[in-house]
Amino acid sequence: MSPPVHGVTDLMRVQGLPRLFVWSMLGRLNVSALPIALSLMLVRWSHSYVVVGLVFGALTLGQGAAGPLRGRAADRGSAVRLLVITGIGYTAGLAVIVTLAARAPASWWPVVVLVALVTGLSAVPVSQISRAVWPKIVGSELTAVLYTAEATASEVVTVTGPLLASLVIAVAGPYWAVGVTAVLTLVAALVFGASLGRAGVGGEPLPQRGERPVRRSLLTEGPFVRVVAISMLVTAAIFAVNLSVVAWTQNIGRPALAGVLTACWTAGSLAGGLALSTFARGLPRALRVAGMAAGMAALAVLLPPVMAAVPLWPVVVALFLGGTAIAPTLAATYEQIAEASPEDRRAEAFGWMATATAGGGALSAALTGMLLDLAGPALPVAVGAALAVVALVLTVLGRARRAPSDETAEDVTA
Repeated sequence: MSPPVHGVTDLMRVQGLPRLFVWSMLGRLNVSALPIALSLMLVRWSHSYVVVGLVFGALTLGQGAAGPLRGRAADRGSAVRLLVITGIGYTAGLAVIVTLAARAPASWWPVVVLVALVTGLSAVPVSQISRAVWPKIVGSELTAVLYTAEATASEVVTVTGPLLASLVIAVAGPYWAVGVTAVLTLVAALVFGASLGRAGVGGEPLPQRGERPVRRSLLTEGPFVRVVAISMLVTAAIFAVNLSVVAWTQNIGRPALAGVLTACWTAGSLAGGLALSTFARGLPRALRVAGMAAGMAALAVLLPPVMAAVPLWPVVVALFLGGTAIAPTLAATYEQIAEASPEDRRAEAFGWMATATAGGGALSAALTGMLLDLAGPALPVAVGAALAVVALVLTVLGRARRAPSDETAEDVTA
């Protein structure tokens, strides 16, 4: 008898999940909305893109450094309390930055950089907490479907955030856009936390009797380190494509196309996520990563200097088809992180993933910039494809090493 097939409709039937899911997505809007709003605000204030880069660098550094610490706090204490504290701290930090940009002279930019660092340390861990609690809420049978739905919905958030910021900027200006982003983050954190409490998964963990076990760092576990490395490589590869496409549109004198091509890439990811949730739920993880690598390789062949001039439509097709593997690949990394970490340390595990992806994105941005100056957009996209191939190798190795233990378990239960 074949096992039952589960889909998105099954998720909708889980009590309280739709509300949790929606607010977890709203809690991430700041990630895509803030860059546009904060950049315009800081440029108008300081008239310097160097200051913008320093502020965002400090914000990212704080977010990455505190990821595992926030996760550990969620695992060992109350996730609801953590969401309230970080929500208030993050909103207050952005409020201070807005106030300084509105009232202080531009010479105060070092103070803004320092405040940005502290604000990053207070970033609300909605994504890592939600990914840690999904298996508790839906059970093992629906976890893969839920992670795929999350990766797909995250693409919608990625597109919606900049649109929201642009709308507020057009109506009221960048200062208000930063303020609206901050308030939305706080409200989402509070409501998401309240929903977690209602679902019974956000309170204090049960006290342990007897001696507390010695907790080794998750980074001492080979399988976990391998999955974190895969996450970092996948993120770096995606960043390489995003930046290279923007650079290509600038080079051909059609910068307005950057948004269109990014939308094609995102639309492909949405289509891939929906297809995986509906028609190909059992698609092997290695095949997903292989599809991403193949799509990036195909795109690299179409860009200069490999092809000096190419019609727009092949690039659009390559971006859309290559994008279909993005959401499925991200969903696979979420599943692997959850499997490679103990249940009572999953928030910490996803914190390490957040740190790794932030580091991968930062390193990729720096490397891509150098490669673009050196040889044009084809080379960094090809490097992105190579990084995806390395992620594929690590995925296959992880599966090969897990297979013998799986077979042993099956023999014991048979």
